[in-house]
Amino acid sequence: MGIIISLPISLLLLWLVLKPKKDDSFPKGGLWRLLIAGAISTILSAILSQVLSLSLAAIRIGPGTFFDAIQTFRSDPAKGNELMANLSANKVPSPLWTLFTTLITAGLLEELFKYFACRAAIRKEGMIRTWMDVVICFTVVGLTFQVLENLLYGGQYGIFVAIFRNLAPGHFIFGVIMGWIYGKYLITGEKKYRIQSIFWPALIHTLFDTALRLMPSSKEGAALTAVDKLYIVLGLLAFVAAFISAIVIVVKLVNWRKKGTLNQPVHTPNS
Repeated sequence: MGIIISLPISLLLLWLVLKPKKDDSFPKGGLWRLLIAGAISTILSAILSQVLSLSLAAIRIGPGTFFDAIQTFRSDPAKGNELMANLSANKVPSPLWTLFTTLITAGLLEELFKYFACRAAIRKEGMIRTWMDVVICFTVVGLTFQVLENLLYGGQYGIFVAIFRNLAPGHFIFGVIMGWIYGKYLITGEKKYRIQSIFWPALIHTLFDTALRLMPSSKEGAALTAVDKLYIVLGLLAFVAAFISAIVIVVKLVNWRKKGTLNQPVHTPNS
């Protein structure tokens, strides 16, 4: 059920984003380039994220203890999982550590992969002509990433997480922001906008994911502490902020299309 719920809003957003291309379509195979770019960035970032997460876990609980747990897992997976869970529970990461690991394994990592994947896709002649085209391309890559990631989370964690992630479509938001700023770089030629097109989505992504990761997991019979309650409030505030941001961005996209606000011509990036 989680997988089914994971799709509708993302697909609706994809339809909305691609609507301006109805009368000005991509060159042959152009849309497939973007979808494949999004898929590749999802797969590669997922693999590297796992590698980095394991490396950071080894640092946090100590390499010796970590590798002992790995050996236990190889001989008895159930016992290994229990051991890793106990190790994590007995050494709860600090908020700063959570922020750092989220930046490394999610915020910066995923936004970099999407950035370079989309830039490779839009180098094809005719892919981008206007600032709006740039926004569309980066958002399509982001939404492809979001759909595939939501399928994973929706299937793995169930209906609640699927609904939560659909109502707060982070990769849609990050894609629009990245495309808008990168389009400004292609218009002005100022390199600061190229850096900012990665920096701002990565920062917002990191802060959003950190707020969610700090929320305490449900433990049967365990009472919530004052800190737990604070983290729950922060997580809910992050969710509400993402939900409102998504609505505002949808309205912006519609207005940009109707008013032709982003119809300024741009050049295909060479570097």
